[in-house]
Amino acid sequence: MRTEQPNTPPSSNPRSLMSEPIQDDPKKQELEVLRRAFTSFTEVTEQLQKSYDNLQLRIQHLDLELARKNEELEQNLREKEEVKNYLDFILQSLTNGVIVVDRTGCITTFNKTAGQICSLDPERCLGKSLKGLLPHDRLLHLIERLSDSEEATMTQEQEMETPDGYQLKIRVTASPANDNNGERIGTVLVLQDVTQFKRLEEEANRNDRLRAMGEMAAGIAHEIRNPMGGIELFASLLKKDLSADPEKGKLADHIVSGIRNLDRIISSLLLFAKSPEPSQSQCDLNTLLENILSAPEMQTMPDNITLHKHYHPGGARGTGDSELLQQVFVNFLRNAVQAMPKGGALSLTTEESASQETDSYHRRFITVTIKDTGIGIPPTERSKIFNPFFTTKDHGTGLGLAIAHNIIKAHQGTIDVESEEGRGTAFIVKIPIWEEH
Repeated sequence: MRTEQPNTPPSSNPRSLMSEPIQDDPKKQELEVLRRAFTSFTEVTEQLQKSYDNLQLRIQHLDLELARKNEELEQNLREKEEVKNYLDFILQSLTNGVIVVDRTGCITTFNKTAGQICSLDPERCLGKSLKGLLPHDRLLHLIERLSDSEEATMTQEQEMETPDGYQLKIRVTASPANDNNGERIGTVLVLQDVTQFKRLEEEANRNDRLRAMGEMAAGIAHEIRNPMGGIELFASLLKKDLSADPEKGKLADHIVSGIRNLDRIISSLLLFAKSPEPSQSQCDLNTLLENILSAPEMQTMPDNITLHKHYHPGGARGTGDSELLQQVFVNFLRNAVQAMPKGGALSLTTEESASQETDSYHRRFITVTIKDTGIGIPPTERSKIFNPFFTTKDHGTGLGLAIAHNIIKAHQGTIDVESEEGRGTAFIVKIPIWEEH
């Protein structure tokens, strides 16, 4: 039996009602497609917006990371610059000169002390050839010797003359400059001014030599003086016995005169051997020099000698014994006059040392310079002039400068001599300045 389905009107099925018009209407189909496309576009746009937001967030993180890295880099650069400036400050503050040259001899480092020693501007030396700036063959020879040798360092001493003619004694130490791989990239030269050290060393040797000579001289003087007293006594008695014979009496007079001359020499010798003990009192060296010049023995100064006085204004107050210092300066003035037999110029200068010119005890000094334009002292004799019994004169014991040296040393001062043969001599004496207590 066939069952018939009831006929349902079209309006009773909504889907049929919607589908049929769309299938029938092309415009509606296009709208559906556009709707679906817009939905897909919206979904893609949302995904792109999400990706863009994620990218923005990532970029922000990267910006922060980059800013941090930049800050770290700037900090490292600042620290390296500070280290570089600190090392450069140390290099420029060294009391030794430092010169670094590359393998071609071009200067890469030249500190301030090296400029002072060599009388050159450090800034203008950089990048220049060492041979062109310092035409000292011994420096270049030292670099060549170091290159050919397996030694780590080489040292030598040499003299260097400044533009104003002052002679410096320089100790040069050369050592190789190597990179991180141990490859040699140049040479380091360290220049040390040992002029003052050599002078102090020479003075110490002189003091030791004079002390030994003084001890020996004191012993000999006492041994000689005892029999001399007896000889003088017998010569006086002999003179009385020969009073009836004037000719033979003159011979006795010569003996007595010779004995007295020997006694004066021995007295000077004992004065040299004795360590003077100066009084630590205030002494105006300007006044002291004026008193010496006004003494009768200095009033006979030859007319062909011109005297120039350059005294420190306001006085030159030193710490010392006026009587002992007078003996020193009288000796220097007498020597200066005798060194100018044909006339010349004699200058006296007193000056206070600058505040930075102090010794290891931080004392300041009064400097007295007695300079003549006489015959000068040959270089071979300059180191001997303070030795007892050394003299270039026909007459004299040669004890004057030795005694003067002992007196100045007892004052805790210094005495130096500068001389050029044929042009004159200058004795430079430094006495500790008077300090108010």
